[in-house]
Amino acid sequence: MINTNTSNAASGVVHIRPYQLLSIEDGLSDEIKFFMPALEAAGSLTVIESIMLLKLMRCVSPTHVFEFGTYKGYTTRLLLENLPERDVAGERIYTLDLPDLENIVFQGTDKDLATESITYQRKYLSSPRKNLVKQVLQDSMTLDPQLYSKKFQFIFIDANHEVSYVCRDTENALVMLADAPSCIVWHDYGNPQFPELTQYLEDLSARVPVYHVEDTMLAFHLLGKTVAPRRG
Repeated sequence: MINTNTSNAASGVVHIRPYQLLSIEDGLSDEIKFFMPALEAAGSLTVIESIMLLKLMRCVSPTHVFEFGTYKGYTTRLLLENLPERDVAGERIYTLDLPDLENIVFQGTDKDLATESITYQRKYLSSPRKNLVKQVLQDSMTLDPQLYSKKFQFIFIDANHEVSYVCRDTENALVMLADAPSCIVWHDYGNPQFPELTQYLEDLSARVPVYHVEDTMLAFHLLGKTVAPRRG
C-alpha cells in the first residue's frame, strides 16, 4: 500500500488537504471534462489526483503547458480537454517522451511502462483539439531549456522516475516556468517504488516552496496564488 501522507520533520514540504487546494479561487466555471480512469493503475493518475491536477492548472489558467512523460496520453488528453481558451496560434501543450529505450536507466517498473507506450496510439490523438498538442520525442536529458525559457505557465513532471532524470527535468522546468501565476507539479511523491524521488523533492523544498496534497502522490510548486490554511 502506498503511503500518500508522507511526513518528515526535517522536510520543508508542506502537506495540505485537498480542500485547501480546491479553496483557491480560479474564476472559472465549475464544469470540467473528465474521463474514466485507465483500467491499469501503473502509470496513470487516480481520480482524486486527476481532479487536483486540473485544479492546479485552473489556478494558473495557462497559455502553454509542458508535460514531461506522455506515456499513453491519458493525462495529456485530460489537460487538453480542460485547457482554457486562448487567442493564440499554434500548439499550446508540449508533451515529451522517449523516442526509444536505448541506453536509458530506469527505476521500478518504468522500463515496462515505457516499452508499452512506445507503440501505443496515444489518447490525445482522438481529441478534436489534437492540433493544440506538440509531441516532442526526445530524451529529456538532452533537452535545452533555454529554447523554452519562461514559456510555460503549467508544467507536469511524470516521466522517468530515476532520480537523475527527476533532477534534470526539475532544473529544466524551473528555467522553462513562466512568471506568476505558474505551477510545476510532480507525480509519485511518496511512492515507495521511488524513494529517491521523494527525498529529492524534500531536499528541493529548502530552495523553493513545495506542497504535497495528502491522499495523492502529487507535489507542486505554485507561484502567484495562496494556498488556504487548514481548518481548525
